[in-house]
Amino acid sequence: MMASSGRYKGRMVVLRTDTVITPFNEHPRLSIFTDQTIEAWQHDTASKSKLELVKADSPEQAVELLAECKPTQFGVLILDRHFITPKILKDFIRVSKKSDSECLRLSLTRNASVEYTEPLQTLDKNGDRIAHDIYFFKNSRSVLPADGEWLSELRKLATWIDVPKKELVRNIPLPTIGERKATTMRYPVTTSVVVSIEHWVHILWLNQLSFGIRWVDLVLRQRPFWALFKAFSALSFNIENIMNRLVSRGSGCKIHPTAQISGSIIGSGVTIGPNVTIRNSYICPNAVIQDHAVILNSVIGEDALVLENTFLVSSTCYPESTVGNYKLQVSLIGRGAYVNAWAGFVDAKFVGSVNVSHKGELTSTNRSFLGSVVGHGAKVAAKVLIHPGREIPNETVIVMRPDEIVSVVPDDIEPNQPLVRHEGTLVPLGMEKS
Repeated sequence: MMASSGRYKGRMVVLRTDTVITPFNEHPRLSIFTDQTIEAWQHDTASKSKLELVKADSPEQAVELLAECKPTQFGVLILDRHFITPKILKDFIRVSKKSDSECLRLSLTRNASVEYTEPLQTLDKNGDRIAHDIYFFKNSRSVLPADGEWLSELRKLATWIDVPKKELVRNIPLPTIGERKATTMRYPVTTSVVVSIEHWVHILWLNQLSFGIRWVDLVLRQRPFWALFKAFSALSFNIENIMNRLVSRGSGCKIHPTAQISGSIIGSGVTIGPNVTIRNSYICPNAVIQDHAVILNSVIGEDALVLENTFLVSSTCYPESTVGNYKLQVSLIGRGAYVNAWAGFVDAKFVGSVNVSHKGELTSTNRSFLGSVVGHGAKVAAKVLIHPGREIPNETVIVMRPDEIVSVVPDDIEPNQPLVRHEGTLVPLGMEKS
């Protein structure tokens, strides 16, 4: 590997891990964040921070790549499962440069955005602080020698340095069910987010935060004058009126005039049918949203199809998936998967929090409201009821029981006689008992 060119301020080394996300059975770098993979997002983040991104297959190679930096350059080490926004990476570099320490580790004080994705992540914790495996080296040539315990040694020796964060927090009311009293969910709006993606819930939660990450970046950094013009054109200080104007539309969209869209980003080539409602959502290119669908705080992947009358809340659909469910909440739908309108995803637990399978054990998500995940290419048919936090493996086909559908209609049915289904056949009411 050649030394970094002069146009880079430093080098970001991405260390490979053996993390696998079930039920997709794929590495976190292939997970999606809106219209990008995590791998593509890491490349963009490095580029925006003027860092040269290189990949290391082992700690030994990571040390070599960091040591190749020029004396005037610094090094950053992250894991290949990390999602990190450009804002927080730049702030981490800025505060690290001011420190007297040679090796620093990114740490955060707990707030709403940290707590939102904290469960099931590999983190070190100290009081109200948490630390990720993201490191800054002032002098990359003095990196510790690599061996089997290299990362463990870094965790012990690196100085934690808190990265400042700003966020807006919306308190969203949650239903009162079971043993719980009235509660609210703290939903953060911020561009300072770090997530170690180690479970399918992290993909879901990260995309739930995408509205703040993508929208704030669009409004404040990419198109500030456009945003100001749109806000003033609302001719109102009412936030709902302003958000109705703040809609970014890509080229080649076909949007019916009766569709109601608010505070959302619509990719190029998207088709939106009559009487559709979309709020605080990200619709990726070439997706099709059919008549009367309602999409709230969700991400719809590229080339995905949302069927008519679908009601989707805080969910994420991978590219090429088809969803026709009423009502689908806080769930993750894999690439090319299909969910029937009559499939039922239970998304709340009356007592305690929803547990999920993680590293061979049932682990709490600290969430009382959570749906399930459907693997790539899986199909969930009508009258299938799924408990919260369940994983449907790739290519699985789940159908209703044969005796739950009327398949035989006798020829000798008497007019006006009440009939019921019994083992797939219509029989007179009362005969099913015999």
